Amino acid sequence: MTEPRDPPLPVVRWWLRPALAFGLWLVAFTLVIVAQREVGIARDETVYMGQGTRYARWWLDLAGGTDGMATEKSITAHFGGRGLTDNNREHPPLMKTLFGLSEIVLHDKLGVASEVTAYRAPTAAMFALLVVVVFLWAGEVWGTAAGVIAALLTLCLPRAFFHGGLACFDAPIATLWTATVWAYWRGLRSRGWAIAAGVLWGCALATKHNALLVPFAVAPHFVWVVTRRHLATTPGTGVARVARALGRGFRDGWLLVVAMGVLGPLVLVALWPWLWFDTAAHLRDWLRFHLDHVHYNFEYLGENLNAPPFPWHVALVTTVLTVPAATLAAAVAGTGAWLRRAAAGLVPQQDSAPGLLLVLSAAVAMGPFFLGSTPIFGAEKHWAAAIPPLCVAAAVGVVWAARGAAAAVAGRWSLLPERWARRIEPAAVVLCGLLVVGAAAIETAHAQPRALTHYNAIAGGAPGGADLGMNRQFWGESARGVLSLLRTRAPRPGAPPRLVYSHDASPAWGIYIRDRLLPGTLPDAGREELGVARSQLALVVHELHFNRHDYMIWTAYGTVQPVFVLRVDGVPVVSGYERPGSEQ
Repeated sequence: MTEPRDPPLPVVRWWLRPALAFGLWLVAFTLVIVAQREVGIARDETVYMGQGTRYARWWLDLAGGTDGMATEKSITAHFGGRGLTDNNREHPPLMKTLFGLSEIVLHDKLGVASEVTAYRAPTAAMFALLVVVVFLWAGEVWGTAAGVIAALLTLCLPRAFFHGGLACFDAPIATLWTATVWAYWRGLRSRGWAIAAGVLWGCALATKHNALLVPFAVAPHFVWVVTRRHLATTPGTGVARVARALGRGFRDGWLLVVAMGVLGPLVLVALWPWLWFDTAAHLRDWLRFHLDHVHYNFEYLGENLNAPPFPWHVALVTTVLTVPAATLAAAVAGTGAWLRRAAAGLVPQQDSAPGLLLVLSAAVAMGPFFLGSTPIFGAEKHWAAAIPPLCVAAAVGVVWAARGAAAAVAGRWSLLPERWARRIEPAAVVLCGLLVVGAAAIETAHAQPRALTHYNAIAGGAPGGADLGMNRQFWGESARGVLSLLRTRAPRPGAPPRLVYSHDASPAWGIYIRDRLLPGTLPDAGREELGVARSQLALVVHELHFNRHDYMIWTAYGTVQPVFVLRVDGVPVVSGYERPGSEQ
């Protein structure tokens, strides 16, 4: 069977693409907002929520004309301090500020969302925007069908969907990274998009330090594209000819270089008041914190890793074991099809090399984790920006396979009426898309709300991941799943409180009580041995390095028998204990 050629892209009505983009955004946002209601509060969220409110109120006071807000004293009190972690100054403020503004508007002012949902809404909006960006970019290059499939596969990533519902930075940086790279690509031909690329990169920098890597993806692509664009018309030979072609390319693309090199950092400074004074020193402190970041415990292939060197293959293996298997298979097919077509000169918009840019973007986002020294404690969330290109490749693979199947059917059934023959290919694309997206959607739905325990069919699901010794969770968010069981052990009215050793959920305990997920008669008992000794109820959030907490409880309580265990497909996630003789 000969490889099917792409037919000319159909003329799409002007309103269809914006309508599809809005529909995709709305569906993604709604699904994430609904799903996050059952997701527990992660440790990091408690910090970002509190600081976000402080940041947002500072901006509102500044906009309202309150005296003294723009002074060094006021900015330091809200955004900085002497310590490297004072007021969470180790992380840029953009998303935290949006968290705070959202909570003030949606919860405090309008009362249309709970406190936690209001804090998380900006991340859900950002994740939905990522779905739209993938749709627009893939649709522009590979056609509307590929764009829709790529967008839906991005939405149906179990771990990414989970992170899209947290008041954290991982989904937003994946969005702003991808949006920056897309705007850069469009900026190769458009001055407006060149400026947008600079602004978006500044927003990415103001979201998370990962954005500092973006130039390592776009710079080699820029050199490659502008050099090839002028090489044919540049006289001379050898290295001198290439250098002259590159120089001509830089003259053509100067605005893009300036926008990203100058406008991006200016946007970062504008959005981060802590950088309005002592800028160089504060930037140095920010970068130093992450270059010397602490290495938290993390289980990988049966080992508890908390110090480098880490295995070079952590990112690859974790991705292969967590991305839906159908998506991975389609991505392999899509990558193969793209390479073959690129060699044959059949790749759309080959002069601007969109496929190369996606490969570079993914490689740079994941690259630091091959060094063996980069912290791995967050697993896939740390290289989240590497996954959208994989979904685009999968969409290309789906469309390519569907067209190949349609061509085979059309060749075998050549006597079909013409009106039926024309419908074979669209029907094949829809069918193949439904099969791959449907498989990923089922996997994503099944993984929620404890998607950090999710592993795909290649791993053997959550039990297979546990058997392989892969990390089953972090952040303590899974304790949300046992709150209803704890409520059944609350003291009777008038009885004294029963203290709970809440373990890794301790930072969120007060929020659970404030949100009435727990009664106030089940307060936190405190940390470590003292907390266990004071408690009548105790939780253990299961991770390899937390085994000692089981032993602490067994010793203090005189029993090894939990009263309840939260499981995901049979895998223990949280165990609950009750001190014998303390029952009410």
